[in-house]
Amino acid sequence: MNLHTFIKKSKDYISCFVKYGAAVIVAPFAKNKEKYKDLWLIAERGIDARDNAYYLFKYITANHPEINIAYAITKDSADRERVEKLGRIINHNSFEHYISLVLSKVKISTHIMGYTPYIDFFVKADKKGIIKGKKIFLQHGIIKDNLTYLYNNNVNLDLFVCSAKPEYEYVNSLYGYKDNVVQMLGLCRYDALYKNEQPTKKVLLMPTWRYNLQGADKKEFVKSEYYKVYSNFLANEKLKNVLEKYNYELLFYPHIEFQRFIDTFKGGERVKIVTFNDSTVQNLLIKSDVLITDFSSVFFDYGYMEKPMIFYQFDKESFRQQHYEEGYFDYDRDGFGEILYDENDVIDELDRILENGCVLDDKYRKRIDKFFTLRDENNSQRNFEAIKEICDRG
Repeated sequence: MNLHTFIKKSKDYISCFVKYGAAVIVAPFAKNKEKYKDLWLIAERGIDARDNAYYLFKYITANHPEINIAYAITKDSADRERVEKLGRIINHNSFEHYISLVLSKVKISTHIMGYTPYIDFFVKADKKGIIKGKKIFLQHGIIKDNLTYLYNNNVNLDLFVCSAKPEYEYVNSLYGYKDNVVQMLGLCRYDALYKNEQPTKKVLLMPTWRYNLQGADKKEFVKSEYYKVYSNFLANEKLKNVLEKYNYELLFYPHIEFQRFIDTFKGGERVKIVTFNDSTVQNLLIKSDVLITDFSSVFFDYGYMEKPMIFYQFDKESFRQQHYEEGYFDYDRDGFGEILYDENDVIDELDRILENGCVLDDKYRKRIDKFFTLRDENNSQRNFEAIKEICDRG
């Protein structure tokens, strides 16, 4: 962490401490107001509404108006208007947000402490037992790696949502939670996940981030192997020829952690760089025929739709050393597509898939069927009922 980042983080921590302390003092005088009674506070990361929290909020506001629920989101979020149409919102990082955090009966998010004004600070605060109320972790995706930061000794949760049997068994046996905290309910966003009947003529390239580049500036980022690999891939003449051959376009969506460097990537006639404001991840997954990823859990969503994918794992060894330790999921044994390490091999496999009409191989279809034993459009309903049951038992 450089000095500038350290100073900014220190200021943010002090600001959170002061505001939360003030909210604790004011809360007893505000608790009888209707907007705070039995409040369910819900969010993703404060900046967005395009994941499981959004779809659960949409379900609750449409089907259970008796629930006093409010969505925390920033004023300048690209998703704010969509949320405002559904129900009540709270300005992220406002004093009302702090009071809501103190008084809310239920706190729901896709990321740990995502319903707070500042995740880093409140993760630490929660370890000291400061944050009260029922805490619901909807998840951002499906867990496949050994995520030690989600162990029970690191976070306090009343509900930990899983979506597949192998994931549920892994988390329930290893992460150290009490009985009935970990439940297999399904991701809320899967209720709106569907496969296009007609080809979209789009290939989606969507890699995940890298821990060793967290906090990097632009100068450091463009020197990284990660940047050079994807820049070279986008500019590959062979890729361009394959896309032209089948009249396809490649959409490159950098992870949200790296969206700040999006101007360093160059598109082209057949390559489009997609920003956070351009589209939601869900729409990109739906409106594409083939996925190229690395270790991102978005491949589970793609598998759920039974669409073909390619894993480009050029830095497999360093990823395991610096990012996430491997969990129950073995890509060679369990993966839903070919695992490749060279960009030309990836392009050859893409050529094969497009030539085959983007039909999923039987081998991978069987793996998907084995993995997803829970597949319907009732995920949001199950999540709501589980949360309600936790509230009712006190």
